[in-house]
Amino acid sequence: RLKQFCHNTFHLSHKMRDSYFLYQTAETLRGLKRYEEACQYYGKFYRLVPKQGAGYRANGIINYLYALIEAKAWDTALGIADKEEKNLGNYADFYFACGILFMQAILADTRKYIAYLPRIEQSYLKCLEIGEVPENQGVGGTGSFRAAYNLGTWYEVAGDAAKAREYYQKAAEEAYRPALERLAILDF
Repeated sequence: RLKQFCHNTFHLSHKMRDSYFLYQTAETLRGLKRYEEACQYYGKFYRLVPKQGAGYRANGIINYLYALIEAKAWDTALGIADKEEKNLGNYADFYFACGILFMQAILADTRKYIAYLPRIEQSYLKCLEIGEVPENQGVGGTGSFRAAYNLGTWYEVAGDAAKAREYYQKAAEEAYRPALERLAILDF
């Protein structure tokens, strides 16, 4: 029994140094909505994953940001977003997550995070600039209708009804129901 225990402990210890194992564990915990736990595994994954050659790196970092948002770990998430922008600058999903992060952080502590306010709009505009890139295996719409819709809400809250309509219309062109609903309300 002791030999089996030592064998199992060795394999678990080895896996805890395997970025792919850590990524998959974090993904599972995030799927179970156990965000704080997921963040622990994502953090270990993030420290170990190679900068090149790991096809799961970008998705892992983007999902780490989402888990940090759910865990309300604003400073950690903002630090990662700033650090990874140069590495993930061609991923609409990254900028989409950043737009959500900036908005949520500002809502949580406006005084502390207000400097991120302009980056909300910039993030969603960047999503549309990048567009849909299937080889990045992201969530459909982050480079198109979802980003356009979020920009519509941004402009609506900012009081720019014309720009809100413009971006809601872009999202509505892809039959995005929330955009169609907002247009109906704005045009009422």
